[in-house]
Amino acid sequence: MQEFSSGLIKVSNGSDFIKAGWTVNPTLYGDNRCRFFAYLHTREQHCFNTHCPGFVIVNTDIPLDYAFPEVSVTGVNMVEARFFIFRDPLNGNWWLNLGDEGKTIGFWPSRIFTDLAYDADDVFWGGEVFTIPNSKSSPMGNGLKLEYDEPNLYAYARDVSIVDDNQTIIGVASANQILSKSKLEKCEKTSTVSGNLNCTTKIILNLAVPSGSSGGEASIVAEIVEVEDNSSSNMQTVRIPPVITVNKSAAYALYDLTYIRDVPYKPQEFYVTTRKCEPDAGPDIVQICERLRDDKGHVLEQTQPICCPCGPQRRMPSSCGDIFDKMVKGKANTAHCLRFPGDWFHVFGIGQRTIGFSVRVELKTGTKVSEVIIGPENRTATAIDNFLKVNLIGDFAGYTSIPSFEDFYLAIPREAAEAGQPGSLGGNYSMWMLLERVRFTLDGLECNKIGVGYEAFNTQPNFCGSPYWTCLHNQLWNYREADVNRIDRHQLPIYGLDGRYERINQHPNAGPHSFSIGVTETLNTNLMIELRADDIEYVFQRSPGKIINIAIPTFEALTQFGVAAVTTKNTGEVEASYSLTFDCSKGVAFVEEQFFIIKPKAVTIRSFKLYPTKDQAAKYVCTAILKDSQFSEVDRAECQFSTTATVLDNGTQVTNPFKIPETRPKGFFDSIRLLWTKLVNGLVDFINGDTCRNKCSSFFDFSCHIQYVCLSWMVMFGLLLALFPTTCVLLWLLHQKGLFDPFYDWYEDHFDSDHRRLLLHTRDNTVNRHHHHHNHRPHHRHGVKTHNHHRRTHHRHKQDDDVSVKMLDHNESHYYQQLHRVHKDTKQKQRRRPREVQVDRRKRERLRES
Repeated sequence: MQEFSSGLIKVSNGSDFIKAGWTVNPTLYGDNRCRFFAYLHTREQHCFNTHCPGFVIVNTDIPLDYAFPEVSVTGVNMVEARFFIFRDPLNGNWWLNLGDEGKTIGFWPSRIFTDLAYDADDVFWGGEVFTIPNSKSSPMGNGLKLEYDEPNLYAYARDVSIVDDNQTIIGVASANQILSKSKLEKCEKTSTVSGNLNCTTKIILNLAVPSGSSGGEASIVAEIVEVEDNSSSNMQTVRIPPVITVNKSAAYALYDLTYIRDVPYKPQEFYVTTRKCEPDAGPDIVQICERLRDDKGHVLEQTQPICCPCGPQRRMPSSCGDIFDKMVKGKANTAHCLRFPGDWFHVFGIGQRTIGFSVRVELKTGTKVSEVIIGPENRTATAIDNFLKVNLIGDFAGYTSIPSFEDFYLAIPREAAEAGQPGSLGGNYSMWMLLERVRFTLDGLECNKIGVGYEAFNTQPNFCGSPYWTCLHNQLWNYREADVNRIDRHQLPIYGLDGRYERINQHPNAGPHSFSIGVTETLNTNLMIELRADDIEYVFQRSPGKIINIAIPTFEALTQFGVAAVTTKNTGEVEASYSLTFDCSKGVAFVEEQFFIIKPKAVTIRSFKLYPTKDQAAKYVCTAILKDSQFSEVDRAECQFSTTATVLDNGTQVTNPFKIPETRPKGFFDSIRLLWTKLVNGLVDFINGDTCRNKCSSFFDFSCHIQYVCLSWMVMFGLLLALFPTTCVLLWLLHQKGLFDPFYDWYEDHFDSDHRRLLLHTRDNTVNRHHHHHNHRPHHRHGVKTHNHHRRTHHRHKQDDDVSVKMLDHNESHYYQQLHRVHKDTKQKQRRRPREVQVDRRKRERLRES
């Protein structure tokens, strides 16, 4: 059987929607286990999980068909799962997370959507069941009726938050939850003092009222349209539905305050340069450091000045003057004292907290209005006319984020000049601070703590040798300055209340002995509403009906939606309720069923929005089905409508994607800071060339570099041009220094074979032509240009031929070993100094002579 039951969250826009949650779906999974699922529906496709292209998985640890290992047991324990669907404002992708830690599962790319590509206009959470027509409906959750005030018996959805593109939680005040159907019960009539309703029948409604955004105010309006008769279990439609309006105030945490003392905001150390400092000196000598007196003229203890001698290593370095000044005027010194010239603050101890809010319930039936107000301190109330009774059952879950301040003191500015218990806490909340108790000294005897007194300042050890302002650190003004610096950097304060908490001291019961902060958690408050039902009329009638006309104008596909206007008529004699469905052929998104009441012989028109999934011109066939109060079909009518093709050149048809709004400077100094930041960033960009990389297509796009003044790329190109000549010059200098000579020798030894054959041929010619070319022998013996050949005498040329040939044969091996070496070293010898050349020349002459 094709059926399922699920709990889910869903976001949609037009025909596009996505949803995720848990489900029991035997058709999809083949079992009855509770599994994690996701569903996609666009104009082009719709499927579970990844059965069609669309969902991109980024975490394989938790698959989309993951079976939850634990499930809730009715009345024993509740197992919760947290689901997140959110949109990335930068690229428009919709992400799916699971669990309290928000583990990322995957995302739906924005390119697969049409209406949901930019934002969502509808959010849904709760339960959903599906059953094939003409069969018994599947149970939602465990299938129990909501008869008891016990949340552990039923499925629920809680802690629902909606976040916009600015990461701001927006309200869900209109999202009221009916915990049970309205029930028509009988009640016994007792004395009016007991508080019971004066009735023989009553309607009981169990209603969950959520808080507004961040725990703020919330209002809901509900109509009681149908009630269930306990005697027959039949649903009865109310002819004139009573309207219930529920206004829930913001929730507050209220703290008791106990006044402790007043402390200075900024204690300051003063000093006076003088030469006659004494503890009892007058104002003409020590000026502001004169001893203080009370209203009666009595001297206050420890208010006398502390006298320190002059010198560079003193508390306040000063010059002692020359000998003449010391003799005439006296030795210089300084007078130091503690004074409290600025503001003062009240300090309070913080006690236990209580939760405070109120719920106002108003019931209107025709012209009659009944009203009650309830809250945590007044949980049950009955209207004066005994028509309405409301009972505050409680919240589904306890508050978890309410802070406890038992280890803190509250410091607030002193409004009046008088010290002591204030009559009012004032409204300067930006200066209210919460600080740990260890930061205070209540008796004023500890240095570097809030509330430091005269005695602690005057009796600190090594007073004159300590730095200026010692003992006066960690005061209220220091913590305030730290918070101001954090706020300027767009960070939350650490010590101040303003910015950390909402709705400070706005509770009606807040006063000089208590203060309050807003509770930001959104919790559902469970109300039991009872109202007298003696005068309420019900609709029991069943009447035939007819579909008179269906009108659907032609419209452009995708860029517009169609409207089907279905005209129906109650053809019977009594007023009755009807339901109307409108089903179309493939290519049109699903249209929800509508319910309404028609008086006898009356005509009504119901409208349905139509969203085709194709961008081409097409014709569609639809069927309208009218059913009576017993859900039996009474009439059916078919119709056709056409769409024109989507025109793609008629201007922009889609909106621009989300852009983060620009922040404007706040004040003069913020403007200077932004201007300086832009200047520095522009200079850095001018040097590193980030703009050029984004603007210019390649490194050799010179016109672009010149246009955007790409300094870094111009320098790189200049270095590239200078690299080749620089390399050539460097190689030439290394050659001049002889760095490559070993390489030249190695090459001639291994590869200069042609030169060796030339030497052998030259030797043969020398022997054969010795008698005829005797004067050219040095040239044919390898052509070495040495100074010895040019300076030889003529008597060596006149030696006989036998002796020359013998010498050649005798020195042949030695000759070729030495001659090649001389040839290779010629260039090196040419570069040697003249003295070395003369030494080598004499060595060669002695060698030849021998």
